[in-house]
Amino acid sequence: MEEPLRESIKQVDANTWLIGGLILHRSRGYSNTSTWYDQEEDLSYNVTSATIPLPTTVPLAVDDSRLKLVYDVAERSAVWSLGNSAFCKVKLCVDGTTSEAATLAYVHDKRPNNFEIPRVLYSAESNGRSYLFLSRVPGRTLADAWLTLDEKWKRHYVSAIADVCETLESWKGNTLCGVDGKNAYEPYLLESRAAENYDPQNLLRPCKLMGMDCSKFVFCHADLGPTNVIVEDVPTKGTVGVIDWEIAGFFPRGWIRTKFRISSGLDLPESVGDLSSQQWWRVEVQKLLGTRGFEDYSSEWQAWWY
Repeated sequence: MEEPLRESIKQVDANTWLIGGLILHRSRGYSNTSTWYDQEEDLSYNVTSATIPLPTTVPLAVDDSRLKLVYDVAERSAVWSLGNSAFCKVKLCVDGTTSEAATLAYVHDKRPNNFEIPRVLYSAESNGRSYLFLSRVPGRTLADAWLTLDEKWKRHYVSAIADVCETLESWKGNTLCGVDGKNAYEPYLLESRAAENYDPQNLLRPCKLMGMDCSKFVFCHADLGPTNVIVEDVPTKGTVGVIDWEIAGFFPRGWIRTKFRISSGLDLPESVGDLSSQQWWRVEVQKLLGTRGFEDYSSEWQAWWY
């Protein structure tokens, strides 16, 4: 049995780690052959394929502040911060679905000017797991910043994310799928929650039952909750970044606003207050999308889902 995702990184020595079938090594100073360079700490990081036999390892040292587990959910995904400039995301692969690396490459090629995204530093798949190294988008998550923001900035970010949705929906596809034609990973459209069949026709069926226009398909992030929106540590310009593109793909336009209505995963954290406070973000974003002509099929979705 393979180790849990949260144990995917193992220590080889003080500056070397084994991650699946990969070796991560860091060294002092700049190297033009490194996978990335952490300028703030003057450290170079390099990712290579591990040699066989694999090196001897011990569990990850908990006192290494430069490598920290920052996200761990349901044995599907785990994320580590690597110094000040990168993250490593390890997740279970879902057969036939578009990789986040492919989606990020697509978005980068579009050169959006109203939001930032991570750069893919290195990606690999092996033994049913994906290993994705990403640059850090400067700032902090909207969820972390929320209690420090006044009403003006909260409203600004609602508008900024509505703008992001409009930018993305200007990019067109031919069917409900990922950017490379593989399946889109959208569990909220699975007819059978017991079987992970993300075939386009399987995901389109409920969309048609809800009455969505399925003759056109637009690009959608589909997971724009406060933990996936990056804002300035102290807001001045109001710029935003968008991370976690695992679900993104081409969907019927009606799915964009509907997803904000139905997904509790887009709520603010419990620390912000009662349930209505937690739901404030997605409620206000979907309202603004409504004023901009985005349709809402949440009632039809609930009738289908339940």
